[in-house]
Amino acid sequence: MNRFLPIIIFFILLQGCKPGIPKEIIQPSEMEKILFDIHLVDGYITTITNQDTAKIIASSYYNGIYKKYGIDSAFYNKSMNYYYSHPVILNEIYTNVEKTFTLETEKFNKNNINDAKNSLLIISNLPLVSLGPKIEFNPFDISLSSSRL
Repeated sequence: MNRFLPIIIFFILLQGCKPGIPKEIIQPSEMEKILFDIHLVDGYITTITNQDTAKIIASSYYNGIYKKYGIDSAFYNKSMNYYYSHPVILNEIYTNVEKTFTLETEKFNKNNINDAKNSLLIISNLPLVSLGPKIEFNPFDISLSSSRL
């Protein structure tokens, strides 16, 4: 029995030293979603020229993100500090965030192309109504003769 006691203690200690993200830190899969939302908001905020307005809007959006994920700013900051001290994990998180941005951009562009095609179809099917004399337009003719008007 005395031989097995050190082995059992060794395995217990080995389990305690098992690498992993502590439970008191936002897990990487959840952090990816949070960072995606935060950077999306950051991108929007940079389009607002009035700095005071930008700060108010940013605060509202950040609080909405925290509420969405059931966290607060202290928990988010504690988790970010952990990931700053573990750059390999943070790099993996940001690689996945970048992939998500790429996928979302592709979806957005695809939808916009489809929307543009649909708009052109709708516009091309609209009847043209003239409210004045017919004007022939030649883009290569730069003269402004009154006979055409």
